Amino acid sequence: YTQLADSLDLAGEYSESLKYRELVLKTNGTSKVLKAKWCYTQSCIYESKGGQDNHRKALEYSIGAYKLTNEIGSDKNVFFQYLILNRVYHQYGYLGKWKQALSYAKKDLEVLLDTLPVEHIRALRIFDDLGYIYTLQGDPEKANDYYEKSHILYRKYHPGDSAEIYVNSDRVAENYKSLGLRQDEFRLLSAAENYWNHLSSHKEAFYQRFITYRKLADWYNFYGDYKLAENYLNKQEKLFDSVSVLHKKTEQKALDRRDLLAIYADYIQLYYNTEDFNKAKEYIALSKDLLTHSNRYYIWDVKGEINLCFLQSKLPDNTLDESIGFLKQAIELALSNKERFFTNPTPYEIELAKRYSNSGLYQKALETVSEILESETLNDHLRFQLYCQKGTLLSQLTHDGQALISYKEAITSILKNPKSVSDFSALTLEQLKAFYTYDTLEGMLQIGHFYLQLYRKEHQVSDFQNAFNSYLLASGMFSEIYIGDIYNPRLFRFYKEIEQGLIHCSLLKNDSAIVDSSIEALENNASKLTWSKFVYNQTKQQLKVPDSILNVELKLKSLINYYQTKIYEAKEESNLPPDSLSRRITDLNGKLRKHQEFVRENYSNYYTRSSGHFSIEALKQQLNEDQLVVKFSFIDTDLFAFVIDKKQSAILQLSDKTDIKMSIATYVKDLSVFDSEIRIPKELSSLAKKLLEFNKNQLTILPAETLNLLPFETLIPDYFNSNVVIGYSSSLNLYHEQLKTVEDKENLTVGIFTGQDEHSFLGGNYLPSVSKEINVISKNCPSVTFYQATKADFLAQASSFKVLHLSMHSTIDNENPELSSLNFYNQDLLVGELYNESMDSDMVVLSACDTGNGQMFNGEGIQSVSKAFTYAGVPSTVMSLWKVDDKATAILMGSFYKYLNAGKPKDVALKWAKRDYVNSTMDSELKHPYYWSGFVISGNVEPFKVQENHRKWWLSLLIVPLAILFFYRKSKFGK
Repeated sequence: YTQLADSLDLAGEYSESLKYRELVLKTNGTSKVLKAKWCYTQSCIYESKGGQDNHRKALEYSIGAYKLTNEIGSDKNVFFQYLILNRVYHQYGYLGKWKQALSYAKKDLEVLLDTLPVEHIRALRIFDDLGYIYTLQGDPEKANDYYEKSHILYRKYHPGDSAEIYVNSDRVAENYKSLGLRQDEFRLLSAAENYWNHLSSHKEAFYQRFITYRKLADWYNFYGDYKLAENYLNKQEKLFDSVSVLHKKTEQKALDRRDLLAIYADYIQLYYNTEDFNKAKEYIALSKDLLTHSNRYYIWDVKGEINLCFLQSKLPDNTLDESIGFLKQAIELALSNKERFFTNPTPYEIELAKRYSNSGLYQKALETVSEILESETLNDHLRFQLYCQKGTLLSQLTHDGQALISYKEAITSILKNPKSVSDFSALTLEQLKAFYTYDTLEGMLQIGHFYLQLYRKEHQVSDFQNAFNSYLLASGMFSEIYIGDIYNPRLFRFYKEIEQGLIHCSLLKNDSAIVDSSIEALENNASKLTWSKFVYNQTKQQLKVPDSILNVELKLKSLINYYQTKIYEAKEESNLPPDSLSRRITDLNGKLRKHQEFVRENYSNYYTRSSGHFSIEALKQQLNEDQLVVKFSFIDTDLFAFVIDKKQSAILQLSDKTDIKMSIATYVKDLSVFDSEIRIPKELSSLAKKLLEFNKNQLTILPAETLNLLPFETLIPDYFNSNVVIGYSSSLNLYHEQLKTVEDKENLTVGIFTGQDEHSFLGGNYLPSVSKEINVISKNCPSVTFYQATKADFLAQASSFKVLHLSMHSTIDNENPELSSLNFYNQDLLVGELYNESMDSDMVVLSACDTGNGQMFNGEGIQSVSKAFTYAGVPSTVMSLWKVDDKATAILMGSFYKYLNAGKPKDVALKWAKRDYVNSTMDSELKHPYYWSGFVISGNVEPFKVQENHRKWWLSLLIVPLAILFFYRKSKFGK
């Protein structure tokens, strides 16, 4: 009977088992083993009924069973004791007594491993439960250690099923977040999202998607990509009803309140970050209403109330006393529930210290931070932040000696091996724990600012070295945080702070090695959107990617283009509201980015080899002896320039206490108006003079902010009679790649595309001088003209030509750059449609108006029509900075192609074409820079191969059937 009862227990048939237990006890009522087994079965029966009273009764029986087994002595059944302890710690957990649950779970593991190996399948569940308990107890490091052990066993015993691993991923991700390992958190959440989005049959799928979306929203909110954060919150909210019906009826209201409190809190934080405080207040009101139904019985109600107090403290219209009052309320609630729910007051105490500091109450802030540091439960991530905060406060109170001690304590707390490092100036990122968060980044910058300030006071070389290395370490942390998209405001703020520190260090020493290190650090932090798209689309055609993978990308791009077109069309024609369409585009762009990352990581040797790391020495090797690269930077209103030639680098300060931005804006405006009086501001004359002092004739300009719209040749005295030529690029990393793209000089072949008819003078696409422009280009180099070219024609034919010449109108949308367009025949080509194309051409010439104009993006420059072709992998672009005169354009373009076909470098060809235009007119008004300086060239300026007889090339093209048909259809004979 005992064996039968044991089998029934293992099968979960406890009521049947109990019948046999009682029969056995009637015949042998003194056996402690049999009494223990009877208690165990009773415990299982009460536990299966659920509810707090039943769990308490179950625990009484399981504790009784455990005590009886301890009285048996050496003959006790170890496996049976393992089963009892397993129930004990679960029942303590059901009752919310997690300290006792942890103690008995550890005993259970110890008993199990006395007889079974650590890799046994039964260890899996205990490891998993220990991970969960340590998470609740606020020990994320130990929790993740146990989760990792359970995941290893899970993969061993369930190789085809990863569901259980991803069920735990939200807890593991939360632990990574607590530890400051935000990149590990992001990687895990992205993997979980991908897993659950492709698994709809699992019973947990809806709920797991629900919580994964929330955590991704939180991550993007932290990162500063608020559009994506809102997108994930919207996706989570749409799943709420589906998740709600999964809850037990008896718990549905409480669990719905838990989920809604979390959603509302995330919206409040999001709208704080976007400074939409009215929306934040709406969600605060909703949260308050939810909490009126709370009796603080559930952990989520208490944590929700604490968090709401914290969020209310951040309202901008609070008085200082009101903010501090809310924070103290949060701290008090956290302290009073610490034993019961493991609520942690530390984050709110830290916020209180910051509030004191921001209000100038440095002594009070210092006292608060010092009190927090006395806690023995702080992890190293928090300890680093607090010691940095303490150091900054001591410095503000002019206690530099004590501040220095605090900063050293901060560094010690994040060293992997505190005893291995004695020289802070030589410390590397690899020697630090991987705490890549904005908090650690901010702390490292505080250390850098302190040492730089100390160096300026005392002129100790060691202080300078420590300051400089702090900024390099901060730069390394930034690179680990930054995921490669366009800068969000939060990223840009930190980038500029790092840039400011490195520029100040470079100015203090102006040593080529220090300048080189600063340039490398800044370029490796620089916004990489243009660079990554350029390299991806340049290399994708050479990658051996399966069709199935490419088809996924094609489908995503098609959907993005479809929804962009829907937004572009009149709103009343679309069945979906613009906000809904925008969310879909955001979601699809996220999926496309992840897909392209997958392709890069799995199919491209290039990416695994370089990962976008910029080397200043590699760039210098590609420069010629007569070349100077100038990278501009604004710090507030001050202008600086890093100058790089083949042998060395230096830094210049180009403005001093003058608003040079205003001078630039005024000058550019005058240039773009045909009848304005041109006066070069003295600040800009001085800038040009300093650059010319380097005696280099090939200048490559990397502009910043307002300089993006300035044609620098207008600043050069007697430019057309000088040897100076000027080209542009948006970043050193991109320029480095653009220089690599054309190793062999290619024959010059031009495809000319225009939206207008060859002979018609009507229609919105008509430009009076286009025919003249086309004729003069055709005379000077081999070309094929496509009249009434449609978007489809262009995309189909673009790969046939080394140069694409687009002579048509453009439409610029400064608010939504992806909705700017080129006006092809009957249908516009949206800039957004070019973002993910791969083009094999070497140059695009955009003789349309304003193709270099658009919205300014931090770190990327202007998002213009021309930038879209750079995204598509085209290494050279000629663009216009303002609405150009089409007659002047026709003359200028004819000369430009004549010199290109003669084998001149592209920048030289453009300069000489401008000179020819100026010399072609006797009218002084037509010599105004408005007519010729608006066209600039960006990227690779290497020459094309000289064409001795381009008409032979044109005739040879006629043997290509596709070209014959296309040309016939578009010519006058085909009409």
